[in-house]
Amino acid sequence: MRLLVCVLTFAAFLVGCSEPTERIENKLTNYLQDDLKFMVAETIKSSKTREGLLDTPYYRVKDFRLFDGAEARIYAAYAEVDFFIYKDIAMHEKRKYRYDVNTRGWDRYKKEWKFGADTLR
Repeated sequence: MRLLVCVLTFAAFLVGCSEPTERIENKLTNYLQDDLKFMVAETIKSSKTREGLLDTPYYRVKDFRLFDGAEARIYAAYAEVDFFIYKDIAMHEKRKYRYDVNTRGWDRYKKEWKFGADTLR
């Protein structure tokens, strides 16, 4: 009986420490919007004009996964996102993110430029 109480207490502790999926997704949305604003601002700063940019730059989440069990001890989620900011250039930036359980925040760990326009637009 004592072992059962310990196991249930530990399970309740783990559930209490995990972050709700909705909060993780909201944090990602905020992080992506900040990244998009930064990309646009940096492009304007370097070119000194907004001429080559889309009227409404945007991003598209291509892959989003939540992890559980042993996989989720360090990273609880993964996202792969394409950012589209250029008007006349068929090029976009692909960024990969992971949600760090310890810091309770998103971490961008890879970014690369890809040729090709958005196929859904």
